[in-house]
Amino acid sequence: MHLQWLSPWWVWPLLVAAAAGCVLYARSVYAVTVPRPPDRARRWLVALRAAACLLVIVAVARPLVIRLRHVSEPAVVAVVVEDSGSLALRDGDDGPSRWSRAWDVAAGIDSLLAADPGGPRLVALRGNGRGSVAVTSLAEARADTPRAVGSDLPSLVAQAQQRLLGRPLRGLVALSDGHSEATTGLSLASDLPLWLVGVGDVAGPADRYLADLRYPDRVHRGEPLTVEVTVGERWQAGGEPSAAPVTVRLLKDGAAVAEVAGAAAEVRRWELTWKPEQTGLAVLEVEVSALDNERFLGNNRATLAVDVQKDRARVLVLAPVPGWDVRFLAQAASREPRLALTVVRPGPAGPVLADSLVGWTAPAAAADWRKAWEGVVLAGPPGAWLPDGGRELAAAVGQGLGLCVLAGDPATDENPRAWPPALREVIPVVLGDVPPRAGEYPVEAAADAPNHPVLAGITHGPGAAGTLAGLPPLRRLHAGRTRPEARTLLVAGADQPLLVASGGSPGRVLWFGGRRLWELAFWQLPARLSPIEHPGRQLLRQMLLWTALGDQAGGVALLGQRLVYEEGEPLPVAVRWRDLRGEPVTGRPLAVEVARPDSGEARLHLLAPDPGRPGVATADLPPLPPGRWRLTPRGGEDLERPVETGPPRDIVVTRSERELAQVRQDRRNLRQTAERLGGTALDAGRPDDLARLGAELAALDLEPVRTERQDRHEPASGWPWLLAAVGLLAAEWLLRRRHGLL
Repeated sequence: MHLQWLSPWWVWPLLVAAAAGCVLYARSVYAVTVPRPPDRARRWLVALRAAACLLVIVAVARPLVIRLRHVSEPAVVAVVVEDSGSLALRDGDDGPSRWSRAWDVAAGIDSLLAADPGGPRLVALRGNGRGSVAVTSLAEARADTPRAVGSDLPSLVAQAQQRLLGRPLRGLVALSDGHSEATTGLSLASDLPLWLVGVGDVAGPADRYLADLRYPDRVHRGEPLTVEVTVGERWQAGGEPSAAPVTVRLLKDGAAVAEVAGAAAEVRRWELTWKPEQTGLAVLEVEVSALDNERFLGNNRATLAVDVQKDRARVLVLAPVPGWDVRFLAQAASREPRLALTVVRPGPAGPVLADSLVGWTAPAAAADWRKAWEGVVLAGPPGAWLPDGGRELAAAVGQGLGLCVLAGDPATDENPRAWPPALREVIPVVLGDVPPRAGEYPVEAAADAPNHPVLAGITHGPGAAGTLAGLPPLRRLHAGRTRPEARTLLVAGADQPLLVASGGSPGRVLWFGGRRLWELAFWQLPARLSPIEHPGRQLLRQMLLWTALGDQAGGVALLGQRLVYEEGEPLPVAVRWRDLRGEPVTGRPLAVEVARPDSGEARLHLLAPDPGRPGVATADLPPLPPGRWRLTPRGGEDLERPVETGPPRDIVVTRSERELAQVRQDRRNLRQTAERLGGTALDAGRPDDLARLGAELAALDLEPVRTERQDRHEPASGWPWLLAAVGLLAAEWLLRRRHGLL
């Protein structure tokens, strides 16, 4: 034991001077005190005050007492058991569960180590690699049941080693059935012996199970949903295949909505079809009939969820003079699954639907226009097709109906003012009085337009910024002037507006003022641009999409969210925030609200910005209990009152069906994991493997470890030192009062 001082060297002269000053000051004070105390009392008063001051000065000097001692610490062997639902399964009708079997193996290891009273100790742990690993006792764990869902075996092994960091760990035994969903690239210390011991029946009983399930995440209302199901069967060694037929049912709210049946086979694929009639999140179940006396039924059923969206956006094309523009618009719409295009063209007795030749009459009210269509394309002035002069159509546009105006039609060449006054008010340009001018007009994007949804992904390729690579020059162009509230997207020639969008009041309107729109899509791309999507055809499709659906690029939105999760599975969430121009919004907090739609229970989770994606924030939310949940993205400084709230998305968390489907030990995964972690894979069901484990544990160096520990103590940093100083001052005060001193 020795003493050190933590104060720097240059403080010591000051401390010595302060100590001497304290003693001299105390003597000088009591030399002139009135009334003068007796000599013996005066000496005690000086000593008490000087001692209190010296204690304070010593505390400033920070003395440190260091004591070295030698201790003997026993070696440690760790046993960690995977805490997941599949270990609660029993491999026989009357046999123990895998959980009990795992702790039986741990008890055997404990008995082996306890043979030496002063020898190594067993440390028992439990966990699943997704949460924290916990130390437990053998008796407590054996009486308990698995509580977690899912497992990450490599992470569990690494967590167990980390949990015992600093202790003389000599070996690690992990017990699992091998069903680890993760392949975390973790590794142990190279010199630590590791054994992965599998529990559970290797062969497993005869079983019929869902081997694969495929279906689209989103469908439109009224469209058939096709679910592809792969059914597998496994028979016991030497057993005969089951003669029972296979029945696969698709269930909605417990009732079958589709069903197929057929003969059994080792692997067979089926298709189930159902047509949803309501929008929203549709939760379905696939159920496969069980074998006779099948023990494990958890893998005969699976839950799926589909986002049923409203009908395809309906777009009406009015073509008083049908031509190639209309034909190419129809081709663009046919390649877009979100659109349903209807064309009205001239007929012998008036306008007719192009696909059925049935007569067509314009809706009489704005509400009827909006009820029937999400967007309308005018391929030239509608003239007598709109008896009211387009007043109700213009009113519907002001209420949210999308409108696309193709002014470059032959019918408008001689009379630019042929558009009805009501429609001229909603067109985002002021038309000139001169006919279209012939010439060569190169097409370019306006300076602030490339981020607009209509031009998203088109303004790329060689050339100066803003140039649309691969578009031909136009040969005829309508003169016009962009209205103040509108936005020019494309210009032609000497800054003449070619494509103009208006997204304010009146509503969503797109105007194209060039002749022969179809030439943009018909133009052959240069060889250097052939790998990219044809910009002209992409432009036609995005013009239709924006007319029907509007600006979907702005605001706060969830990215890539799955619809079905399992109990115990973490929830990765990503939220994006863009402004109305499609630019990412950065430096603003983003969060997601997780709520139960049926109970009002809600919790807000703050997300962390993604450095690689501006305007995007992500987080891994903790697992949710089974049920239906609603995720709502939020953005703003005050997330309780967000500036932006995006559209919510419903998800479903199912019970741990995957755990119940793990009907046998996965020896292959255990071997692969052991090889990756530098360990040995064994089987608890084989006596030879258990004997090998005992022999290898006994061969370890399990001698206690003698270590030198250093105890450090700062006596002046605790309350006893302060209490001693206060006691000295209190004794001085009592002695002063006794002799009549103030």
